[in-house]
Amino acid sequence: MVFSALCHLCTRSILDVAVLLLVLVLLPGIPPHVTYRSYEIDDPRPLEGRLEPNDILDASERILDGKIVGPESVASKSDDEIFVSLHGGKILRIWGKQFDHFKIITSIGPGCDGPWQEKICGRPLGLRFAPDGRLLVADAYLGLFSVDVETGEKERLFDPLEEIDGVAPKLLDDLDIDSEGNIYWSDASISADLSDGIIEMLSDPSGRLIKFDPKTKKNTVLMKNIHFANGVQLSPDHDFVLVCETFQKRVWRYWLQGPKAGASEIFVDRLPGMPDNLRNRNEGGYYVSLVAVKSPEAFDELKFLTKLPWLRKLLLRFVNLAKMVFDTVSKIYPNKFTEDISFKIFNLEPIAQHMASNKTIVVELDAEGNIDGSMQGNSGRLRFISQTNKIGDNIFFGSPYNKYLGRLYVGVPSLEVEGKGVRMVEKDEEKEPEGKKEDEAEEKEGESKMEEQKKEADENEEEKSVKAAEGTKLESREETVAESIPEKEPVRVEEEQPTPKEAEVSSAKEAEEAKKEETTAEPSMQEKEPIKETVSEKGKEKAEQDPVKKEEL
Repeated sequence: MVFSALCHLCTRSILDVAVLLLVLVLLPGIPPHVTYRSYEIDDPRPLEGRLEPNDILDASERILDGKIVGPESVASKSDDEIFVSLHGGKILRIWGKQFDHFKIITSIGPGCDGPWQEKICGRPLGLRFAPDGRLLVADAYLGLFSVDVETGEKERLFDPLEEIDGVAPKLLDDLDIDSEGNIYWSDASISADLSDGIIEMLSDPSGRLIKFDPKTKKNTVLMKNIHFANGVQLSPDHDFVLVCETFQKRVWRYWLQGPKAGASEIFVDRLPGMPDNLRNRNEGGYYVSLVAVKSPEAFDELKFLTKLPWLRKLLLRFVNLAKMVFDTVSKIYPNKFTEDISFKIFNLEPIAQHMASNKTIVVELDAEGNIDGSMQGNSGRLRFISQTNKIGDNIFFGSPYNKYLGRLYVGVPSLEVEGKGVRMVEKDEEKEPEGKKEDEAEEKEGESKMEEQKKEADENEEEKSVKAAEGTKLESREETVAESIPEKEPVRVEEEQPTPKEAEVSSAKEAEEAKKEETTAEPSMQEKEPIKETVSEKGKEKAEQDPVKKEEL
């Protein structure tokens, strides 16, 4: 009886769950209001040939570690300063030899209490400098802006509430500008904003590539149905524009001029990770930053789900119901806890943290989309790279999630004299601790003085013989020596031919006084020409431990 009742209860529970799931899948009108189709994602290229693993990025350093959050994009006008977009809607200026000075120049939004309110404070994702020197900003929530980096004054060029081809953009991502002032920008999704990025990932592609004419204020859709339209980059001749399709792991090329004008084609595909932003390389070609790189042997959940549209629909609807509960609580009783949970439910960051490994890759392409090389890291020192910029002798690496900005010095080392030889140093080598620098300075000073003393001693053989003779005399009178010098460190003599006066030094009274005062003995060569001795601090310390007889002339 009991077993039968338990079986009946379990069967009934399973049926109830099945009915609920069917309702969630089949019942129309349940948010999110997106479509689902079956598609495939090609296997990524193997890490061989031009993608052969390396550890170049493991030599990078972290700038402002723990002082910033989410330096997604980097732009510059000169080699000695950069501008970075941050969480909270802020634009940061960084400068200095070590790029350790920084200042907030403006905030795109009015400010907010935390990342869970980024719809209010804004989230700048793409930065570019216009020909007139103003900084262009693509904010995920608030639109396109132009910023005067000297005054912080900002102007909105486009409001995302405006519809483009009957649909308002929901996620402005990256941008570039041509010589005529036309702005090419990506609308990553018309289905979900940045905080709901998972919706775009599990639904049908809806991203767009758009051209904005600042003179007419008109937007023109160039491409649509891009699965998370991301980084944008014009070619050097402005005859085509590139746009990254993050979830399909590829880059598209849209022709602006020539016989193919208006046509699009795949520029590069089967990338070994999800591309974010792409930027020009100084030597030609492009940097494609992979924000998430999955281990080749790990299970690819996204690739599995692409063939099961009904399962993706079920997952999104079920999770969305949970989100609606937290949103309702937050409206009735505003609080940080439920707002933060609601913000993270569909956020891409937890997914990226789960899917990505410590492997980091920046792919280098030539001008025609062929893979020309790569920069890779394996230690996890840099992760989630969203953008790569070579500025002067440094390569900077942005990220939407890191709490630091990556930097790799690639300048040519210079020669710096150190002691007897030379060593290779970087142009902007980090400052050493003060204690270490003082010790090294003392050691260098002692060595330098020793060299000078040796040179002077070698110049006159007669002086050397006199010193040896006088040194022998002083051995029998060690108690009269008031100061010692290190072994192998000759006394520096400033006068060429002094005349010794042993009578003035032989006095035991004077020797005792000199010993008590612990000062450098100054036996007179002549009444008007005293000997001057210079001994390094380190030499004094050594002499105190292992006294050496002083040479007197």
